[in-house]
Amino acid sequence: MAKMTELYPPYAGDEPYLHLCFSGNRQKKAEALLRRLYRRGVRVWYDEQTAADRSAREAMNERMLGASLTVVYLDEAFRNDSAAKGRMLACQRSAQAIVCLNTDGGDSGLSIGLHADAEEIRLGRSDGAEDAEQALLHAKGFSQALIGEPIREKRSPIKRLAAALIAAAVLLSACGVFFWLMRREKPVPPEETDTVVFSDETVRETVRSALGGGSLSEERLKEITTLRLTGDALPETLSDLALLPNLETVEISQTAAKDASQYPELSDYTVELFGGDSE
Repeated sequence: MAKMTELYPPYAGDEPYLHLCFSGNRQKKAEALLRRLYRRGVRVWYDEQTAADRSAREAMNERMLGASLTVVYLDEAFRNDSAAKGRMLACQRSAQAIVCLNTDGGDSGLSIGLHADAEEIRLGRSDGAEDAEQALLHAKGFSQALIGEPIREKRSPIKRLAAALIAAAVLLSACGVFFWLMRREKPVPPEETDTVVFSDETVRETVRSALGGGSLSEERLKEITTLRLTGDALPETLSDLALLPNLETVEISQTAAKDASQYPELSDYTVELFGGDSE
């Protein structure tokens, strides 16, 4: 009965409580009723039916006889269980109030020794723990003083492990979504459109590079005062230099300078050479 006592510990306090008396062979059926009473907040004590020394048994008997009400879970197994009947008879001799839940409609008199004036509730064989609970709550021997705060059911180790695994899975899933969102490619902003058109691609990209990238506009072109034309050959045309209003100096390589005479546009600027022995 270790598992049942872990999930639904017998009441150990000083407030009024009931004693649930059942056969150890019907633990599962009694547990279904115990679960409902436990969740409702009914204070329930029951014999753990474990081997114990004399002093422990005396303490358990004292606890049993201290209950305000004994509820007998009667079925054929109870009728054939001398230990269960002995507990019920001890409570009966102490003039304790008794409610008998007759779950199979069988004999509740001679076979167990229940007094004729004891409260008996006959349940059909198909009636479950919910019917037994409702019947008990309306029995004349039951008192509201037996009900305290609803008790949160303790979960078994397996249920706790399952809950932990589910929580871990949810956490991992959330982390996966988070990292996916973090690593997702950011949308590329729309490319800005040039408002100044260059006829020569080489000059256009040289100017764009000199500005650090971005679109080419009249306002930005005013920033350029020096332009370096890299490479060993000059572009096909340098007429686009006129689009740079503040251009003063054009830098060309020593090799490209051999063809400089073919570009009259350079006469408007200071030409500086780079590369070779001069640099």
